[in-house]
Amino acid sequence: MSDYRPLQPITRTDAAPEPPAVRPAGILWRDVTPLNAILGNHASVILVLAVVGIALLAGSAGMLDFMSGTSRILVPLFFERRRLTLFVFVGLPAAFVVMLAGGTLGALQSGVAEASSSTRFWLWLANSAFVIGVVVCGVCSPLARHWGLGLMGFAIGLGAIVPLLAVISALNFDEAGLLTSTADRCVFGVAVGLILTAAGGCAASTIAMIAYIIERTVLLLDSRHHTPLAPSTGELPAVTTQGGSSS
Repeated sequence: MSDYRPLQPITRTDAAPEPPAVRPAGILWRDVTPLNAILGNHASVILVLAVVGIALLAGSAGMLDFMSGTSRILVPLFFERRRLTLFVFVGLPAAFVVMLAGGTLGALQSGVAEASSSTRFWLWLANSAFVIGVVVCGVCSPLARHWGLGLMGFAIGLGAIVPLLAVISALNFDEAGLLTSTADRCVFGVAVGLILTAAGGCAASTIAMIAYIIERTVLLLDSRHHTPLAPSTGELPAVTTQGGSSS
């Protein structure tokens, strides 16, 4: 009778460890940011949804203008002085901070695979300034005076993103997706800052169109509670007194 030995599992102790995952240079931080949304895998979906949303907003605003008869008028904003003050002293500085912080963060992180603790300040600053700038510039800027201005701002911002992405694609990335040249890192940082600013302009233009639609709706509903003007002369209708004379 032959000797029987059960098979033993073979374990290799000399196996090479798996290399650590290297992060692409375009993704600058762990959290979801506007730059991730633009450069990520869902960029085409976001683009299509944004264009469809802007088209729906433009159609709604045009319909409200047709109903109220103000299609070619740059109407004043509600609380115009306060809103313009916020735009000048809060919105514009926030947009500048977005460009500065985003560009600095992009230049710092384009040459390393992992984020360092020194970039957390720039990360917080860029995200906070982006949100503040989008809301303030969208609600308080002159873009909210007419939906056509908001549509134009969205088109300009979207058109600026495409060549900036082409500039990033032309840089000399290594096999790990990093930039080793100082000049390339500076160009990458400038492009990132401008992309964030352009994306913020698109978002602010969208909010401006929403604000315009809300104001037009309020004015249209409020006009029903007032006495309409005479269609021919634009004057108030005559009021008959007790003696029979009109004034």
